[in-house]
Amino acid sequence: MSPFVWKRILRSPGRQIVALLVGAFLAVMACYLSSYREKQTKLRAQTYASANVLCVVTDVTGTQSDHLNMGYGAVQAVTNESFYRLPAYVKEPRFKKDFLLNETVPVIAVSRKECADALDPARGGGVTLFREDFFESDDSICLISEEAYRAAPDEVVSGIVKDPRADTRFLQGDGFLQVEWTVAGYYKGVGETVYLPFETGMNLCETVSNGLRVDAISFLAKDNTKLDELRDAASDVFGTVDPYAETVSRSFALTVHDEDLNTAVTAIEQNIRRMNWLIPVVFALTLASGFLIGFITTRSEKQNYALMRSIGTKKRVLLRSVLTEQLTLPFLACAIFGAVFLAPIPAVITFLLYAAGCIFSVIRAASVSPAQLLREQE
Repeated sequence: MSPFVWKRILRSPGRQIVALLVGAFLAVMACYLSSYREKQTKLRAQTYASANVLCVVTDVTGTQSDHLNMGYGAVQAVTNESFYRLPAYVKEPRFKKDFLLNETVPVIAVSRKECADALDPARGGGVTLFREDFFESDDSICLISEEAYRAAPDEVVSGIVKDPRADTRFLQGDGFLQVEWTVAGYYKGVGETVYLPFETGMNLCETVSNGLRVDAISFLAKDNTKLDELRDAASDVFGTVDPYAETVSRSFALTVHDEDLNTAVTAIEQNIRRMNWLIPVVFALTLASGFLIGFITTRSEKQNYALMRSIGTKKRVLLRSVLTEQLTLPFLACAIFGAVFLAPIPAVITFLLYAAGCIFSVIRAASVSPAQLLREQE
């Protein structure tokens, strides 16, 4: 940059400070709003990725999600991708089946620790396993309470098992079975409930139930951005919850608990939409500010520009000199705040729009010929 340009900048410090402040303000607004929008966009993606949307099979009224006594086809609808669309949207399927041991002791077959509060650390429970494959096993093994295990660590659980919801008219077996289960771990706290691997429970069903039965099904959505597709796939098997249903085409419904996710995503998307209209407003103001400041700062310089033209300064050289004078400080402001906010693209756009607005007014002022200026003065 030539010393002449610096002299012209320093000759009118007030106007240059105004140009600097306006350029800095617009650069800050553009960079901040763009950076905020980008952060909100990332936050939306993170929210979708991190949320655990629980989907629960219920009765058609949506009031009961346990003791449903569903056929094994409901399990297949959640796990068998060869025949159903729903499994493509499912992760961590959870199945539960209830039995009774010796008429009074609850026995629950579970496919995952999340199926029961007593086993799930996230809900205050906890489990210590002696076999890491406990939940995948179909062996005669079980979990008992920590209290029961401490009292008799080598005890084998035995007795007669039955299905409290079996229809005795259609039993495939005797309706009861003498069992003996090896303790393969314990859950935190006290209680007499015995937990089995789900497949072990299914083996029991062949004798004590009306075929393979399951009392509760739930799962997590695999992709939270495809919940509508999940609902559509689930409609092949499950109905829609209707608290006032009198006649239904399906016995069970699927409830997708996405309320918290929707609340969070809606708030984020409102912020993104707000940025989507604020950023163009800032850019429009930038263009207008460049024109206005350029017009104000060059309006009183027409005579000087005409004089420079009269002594042989080429129009192209004059334009370059005037634009350099007008844009140096706004350029510095945009560069600085673009680096501060790590938003180079909005900073560049801000500068280019400011420069575009300024160019219109500068060309108009610097293009005045000496003869035209004399005629205007006469």
